[in-house]
Amino acid sequence: MPELPEVEIIKRGLNEKIVGKQIAEVDIRVPKIFQGQKDSVIGAKVLKIERRAKMMIIELSNNKSMLVHLKMTGQLVYQQVKSKKEKVKSGKQNTEFRGGHPQKGYLGKLPNQFTHVIFTFKDGGVLYFNDLRKFGYIKVYDTKEINDLKVLKELGPEPYDKKLTPEYLMKICAKKSRTKIKQILMDQTAISGVGNIYADESLFCAGISPLRQVKDIKRSELEKIINCIKKVLKKGLEYGGSSENTFVNVEGKQGQMQKHFQVYRQTGNNCPHGCGRIERTVVAGRGTHYCPICQQ
Repeated sequence: MPELPEVEIIKRGLNEKIVGKQIAEVDIRVPKIFQGQKDSVIGAKVLKIERRAKMMIIELSNNKSMLVHLKMTGQLVYQQVKSKKEKVKSGKQNTEFRGGHPQKGYLGKLPNQFTHVIFTFKDGGVLYFNDLRKFGYIKVYDTKEINDLKVLKELGPEPYDKKLTPEYLMKICAKKSRTKIKQILMDQTAISGVGNIYADESLFCAGISPLRQVKDIKRSELEKIINCIKKVLKKGLEYGGSSENTFVNVEGKQGQMQKHFQVYRQTGNNCPHGCGRIERTVVAGRGTHYCPICQQ
């Protein structure tokens, strides 16, 4: 599942590509993926796209908004079809931009068997929502209702939010004293946007074992963890996200963050600090990577 850096990159790209475009038609091929009345978005223009944790909100000009979640295998593909005259003038074929998971089955001509929702814009542009496992969704709401949705209200503060302080995390930890620290980092009701990859990398940065129970974590260590989360996510954004799960940005380019992983998927390799080898275990059902020597 794309984490905060990957979803932020998709959001930025789509803001460049579809903002200002008017929706002319919506083709819903799998009803459970698109929840709402398609007539409520047809004719509306895209005003802006925001990110909340690992989700995106597409705000429309008619006081409607679409909540989009790519989940495990979702992908958004935008194509701008050019006329023959435009192709000759520019020397280029149709423009295509992809964001999300480019599964092998998605490649080739669109739409295909994995294309479940198609937005056609008035200027001829098309946005495809592909999803191999059909876990992703697009939900239509009144814009004024968005902030009151349970799925959004339950989210914890974003990593760069001033509300994310050591004192805040201490209160969270006090309620879940026997929970492992990595579980807190991945809990979207505690901190928004951090998943398996960036939790491992952040804990390595902080020198904290992902296996430690939160009752044993000191305030100074929580402060270090918060600073490392910010540092690691910033790095993820700078390198265009992680393509660990074949993620690509809206321009169809792979992120490079996976080339800079310190511990994630580095099982058996030497620790970057030169103190031992990276080990793998499981925390809350997720593969967890750490150095048992320098992470205490």
